[in-house]
Amino acid sequence: MEKLKKAILVYNPKSGNANMILSNFDLITTKLLGKGITLTLYSINQNYDLLTEILKNEKYDILILSGGDGTLSRCLSELYSKNIEFPEVAIFPTGTSNDFAKALKIEENIEKWIEKITDKTAKNIDFGLINGKTVFLSSYAGGLFTKISYNTDKTLKKTFGKIAYYINGLGELTNIKTFDLDIVLDGNEKVKEKAILYAILNGKSVGGFENVIDEASMNDGFMDILIVKNIDNPLDIPKILIDLMNSNLTNNDYIRTLQAKNCEIKKVTEEIDVSIDGEEGENADVTIEFISGKLKVFC
Repeated sequence: MEKLKKAILVYNPKSGNANMILSNFDLITTKLLGKGITLTLYSINQNYDLLTEILKNEKYDILILSGGDGTLSRCLSELYSKNIEFPEVAIFPTGTSNDFAKALKIEENIEKWIEKITDKTAKNIDFGLINGKTVFLSSYAGGLFTKISYNTDKTLKKTFGKIAYYINGLGELTNIKTFDLDIVLDGNEKVKEKAILYAILNGKSVGGFENVIDEASMNDGFMDILIVKNIDNPLDIPKILIDLMNSNLTNNDYIRTLQAKNCEIKKVTEEIDVSIDGEEGENADVTIEFISGKLKVFC
């Protein structure tokens, strides 16, 4: 008899659609076992310590992560910081913000999620690393709109989904803050801009905007950097938002895009909000590098 593979399904009971996991647990278990994969279910506790101990002391072939972008990156950060090699990763995007899954074209269908594991081969995917320890999968951003993802009421998120973010974001348009952005790319190229938003992206999507940078890749070892410059005329804001949604960045003078393998971002003097995969971050000096060849995802 062929040796069974072992999978562990880690889910966040507080994520937007976590009940999908429990209500479909029999389906998930049966389909995986039919392909020779046994399953262990793990509900995340607040400090993640038990999860890292389990994966440190017991070998799993597949790590299934259920939740939004923040849950995924937090799990991988904990493993990375403990020098635990990543098993092959599958994603069940049950959070409110699932930019990473969207960028990988993972559908909103639980049977399709299972098929990714049983019928597909895991592929190398890049990830971002902040100050040598914190993993992010989708975006690291500062400035306009960045606090919406972690500042939106959780009940609204569960009830209205992505629309809750857009409603909360309208208020920020009345209080746009300009700041001095200072970035060094690959140790030598200095970038200085008066900006209202910057985002370090892994892939095409961020904050519900899909295909923002149409040519972006998730396995080329490069980060894509989006900078929205200071807007002199507030009447230009709708055009900028439309261009972001339509991936029309080349014809907009307010938007600048760059690529690098690593970058240093200086702490912004002005008070700005920072988000890391939709979770609250800190305005501080950071070094960000993109890591290739250490993460394989079923997609």
